[in-house]
Amino acid sequence: MPVFSKILRKYWHRTAFSNVYCVDLKPVIAMSTFVERVNPITGAKGWIMLDDDYDFHQEVARSAFADMLHDTERNEVYEKALKAAIDKMHAAGKKANVLDIGTGTGLLSMMAARHNADTITACEAFKPMSECARKIIKCNGFEGKIMIIPKRSTELTVGESGDLQRKCNILVTEVFDTELIGEGALSTFRHAHLHLLDKDCLVVPTSATIFAQVVECPAARDWNKPKDVFNDDLDLLMKTPESVVTCAGSAAVHDVQLSQLSRFNAITSPEPVLRFDWSGRTPFVYDRSTITSAVSQADGTAQMVFMWWELQMDADNRHVLSCAPTWARRGQEKPAWRDHWMQAIYYLPREVAVRKGQEINLISCHDEYSLWFNVATDLKISNIHYSRPVCECGLHVAASRTRIGQMNDTKRNKKYLKILEKHVDSSSVVLLLSDGFFLGLAASKLGARKLYCYETNRMLRPIWRDYVKTNQMGNVEILAEDDDPGRIASEVTLVLGEPYFSSSILPWDNLYFLYLLNKLKGRLSGTVKIFPQKCTIKGVPVRFEDLYKIRAPLGLCEGFDVKPFDDLIEESSGKSDANVEPQPLWEYPCVALGPVVEMASIDMHHLDQRDIKSVGTFVITENEECNGIALWVEWHIESPTVVISTGPTEEIVTGRKITWDVHTRQGVSLFPSKTASSIPYELKFKFEEGDLSFVFS
Repeated sequence: MPVFSKILRKYWHRTAFSNVYCVDLKPVIAMSTFVERVNPITGAKGWIMLDDDYDFHQEVARSAFADMLHDTERNEVYEKALKAAIDKMHAAGKKANVLDIGTGTGLLSMMAARHNADTITACEAFKPMSECARKIIKCNGFEGKIMIIPKRSTELTVGESGDLQRKCNILVTEVFDTELIGEGALSTFRHAHLHLLDKDCLVVPTSATIFAQVVECPAARDWNKPKDVFNDDLDLLMKTPESVVTCAGSAAVHDVQLSQLSRFNAITSPEPVLRFDWSGRTPFVYDRSTITSAVSQADGTAQMVFMWWELQMDADNRHVLSCAPTWARRGQEKPAWRDHWMQAIYYLPREVAVRKGQEINLISCHDEYSLWFNVATDLKISNIHYSRPVCECGLHVAASRTRIGQMNDTKRNKKYLKILEKHVDSSSVVLLLSDGFFLGLAASKLGARKLYCYETNRMLRPIWRDYVKTNQMGNVEILAEDDDPGRIASEVTLVLGEPYFSSSILPWDNLYFLYLLNKLKGRLSGTVKIFPQKCTIKGVPVRFEDLYKIRAPLGLCEGFDVKPFDDLIEESSGKSDANVEPQPLWEYPCVALGPVVEMASIDMHHLDQRDIKSVGTFVITENEECNGIALWVEWHIESPTVVISTGPTEEIVTGRKITWDVHTRQGVSLFPSKTASSIPYELKFKFEEGDLSFVFS
């Protein structure tokens, strides 16, 4: 699978989107490609022309190679285990013939050469990276020592005229993801043992263990199960449909930096639940279930499983590489920061109440590429406990996990209810302009004469109908994306948006609300109330503890010169990347280095918008190097009293860590660390094109 495709699928997997598709279009003229794009701000579709090598540059820029090479712990543990394997072969009087599958930059192969392997064959299917590896190997003096083959390992041949003259007796590879087996590790190892390796070979790593911990964590549960909505008097305003409440949810992994999620009730201690033997000594199993008995450590509700894994790098278990979060390291030093391997949450299809001291059964399952879990409190376990959870309500397919979290944000919801309670009466005709804004249905309960819900995500419309039916609302009409909201505009007295749209990626993409309003221009009455009233774009200079590493050049890596890789990443990022990308900053600690800057303000009541150009300066008051600008949007629902922030949840204090909203992604511009007293910026918003861009000098 091409690297960029893997990165995209990881992002969609993580956010639980299933309504996203990749479409490859062949070039229609030499050296260029037409690609259809949807502008998330305007909703308009259009065709743009890109260089024919654009996909290549995207794959390079979005690959996780740089992140992995910054992982010193990973590199050192791999090298120690590889040296031990080579020494063991030599001690047995054999040559050390190394096969490196998925070599990337060639780092592991150069380590093998440094420790006197006799032959080294490295395969890398991603050709731009295999060419980069050739350059790196040459500039480090190993050109005649390492053979690079630009193929997948499953395409390699052995024999006199094959890619390999003989089978190898040492395999070193890193084909793992957060879920361990999601990149096809099982089939990769199996094929290698069947076709490429000697029977008595050594494998680095030799095995892996999955650890699972059953927990109760209301904060994480909010990403999976929508809750009923109550007002301040605890009157039920919005009941969640039973189909959503009882739904097993999605089996898709939710990968997060668990070290940043410290508040939870541990139902069990971390338990080893699945072991994978890469050595070839035991058969490879593609479908398996295990039952692990554990005793509950506390009263509570088993809601989910926290998962991570560790690699046993050698048969003697002297070298271990663990992905355990900080709080589960058993007294070990703080782990290396990783974004290529994180930890994961698996939501249980059925929550189980348990008592302290009660025995529970943790059921762990996997197929060739993925994992899932369940919990049972008795020994009569039916087949349903082994089946993969499947979303039947539709919400877990149509909405991202962060979106479900937004729906459950009590503080956020109270602000919208405050607007509805203040402005809705029996004469109100309300138009909701947002995707999945089920909270807005409370307007019906508060006495609105009519409620229109304009929904651009077709997969959410059946869920709207479930909410309407469950709450017995007869005055609600759901408008589809191809409906003309203008036909009802003249009767509307109040327009309310969060705003939130499924197509949004960056915080300001939800300005789509403004373009939907623009469609109603001239048809809304002069007395109509519009909420939000204003949007402001803000930023702050920061120093990230670790996130900067995904873009930081390496120079030297474990003593090897990898400048050709740095040059490749820089060139590709410059050609394919926007200088602002979305990141969930609650997972990536950073310190504010200066005061917040309001970069732009957009009035929702002025539908005849003009282009905006804003210039200014971020002042750095802390004596630290700056490596990024963090950006977000504040929606002034009713200015100045009711404001929804997609950024910090507490006032930013210069010199201290920022507390970020956990249900949205912020915008980030990363750059090499630099000492400066100020960073000039320019923001441009071209209204007609829906093009909002940033330049940081």
